[in-house]
Formats: sequence, structure tokens, C-alpha cells
Amino acid sequence: MKQNTLKLLSCSLILLFVFSCKKEKGALDELDSGRFDFVCIWEKNGVKDTVTGEASGPYLQSMNYYFRVKKEIGDINSLREFKVGTYKGMTNTNFYAPALYIDASITSSENDADNLFVGFESGNVLSGTFRLTRKQ
Repeated sequence: MKQNTLKLLSCSLILLFVFSCKKEKGALDELDSGRFDFVCIWEKNGVKDTVTGEASGPYLQSMNYYFRVKKEIGDINSLREFKVGTYKGMTNTNFYAPALYIDASITSSENDADNLFVGFESGNVLSGTFRLTRKQ
């Protein structure tokens, strides 16, 4: 009887410890998955460019956030995704859009449940913004 009580008590303490541990909050936990309109504006070597379209996400893969492009408006038909930050944070992480030849560091970000804004740059060569707005 005494042994069963000790086992029960020890199991209870382990369960209490496991359930009392807080889950680390991800950088985009407020931004629920869904469909978004996006606008990506950048200037590279003095040349400005813009691409717009529809994306879905965020998808967490290998601790990185991705937005998959559903369709884009314009001449770029190979744009498939944007890599935007990591689970641990956004600023000083990577913004990557391979089809646009953008590989830059995120300098600023803001988000709420329906919007995401990211500023990025790479030295003096590249700077721009990426904005998502939830589709209604």
C-alpha cells in the first residue's frame, strides 16, 4: 500500500511538472493559417520592382516560416514561396524568395491576426518590404 502511494505521488509530481512547463511562443503564433494577398516591393542595385499575388500560410518547416504562393500577378511565373523568419523570431533572420533572387536579412517586422509586415535588406545592394493582408 505504501509503495502504491509513493508511485502515485511520484507520477503526480511528474505530470504536474510536465503540464506546468510553458510552451515557447513562436514569432507568428498570432497569425493563424489562411489565405493572404501579398505585395513584395524591393530595390536592387538601383532598380525597383514589385510583385503581388495570393499566398497561403504560414507553414512551419524546420523551424522556418514559409508562405506558399497560390498565384502571382505579373510576369514572374516561377515564384512558389517566401521564407520569412524563424519560430524564435523575425528580426535578423532570413527573408528568402529564390525566384526573385532575394536573400536578405529581416530588419523589422510587425504582425497581428490578419497582417504581416516585414522590412528586409542586404548591405547597400538590396532593400524592400513584404506585406501580407488576410483575404476575407
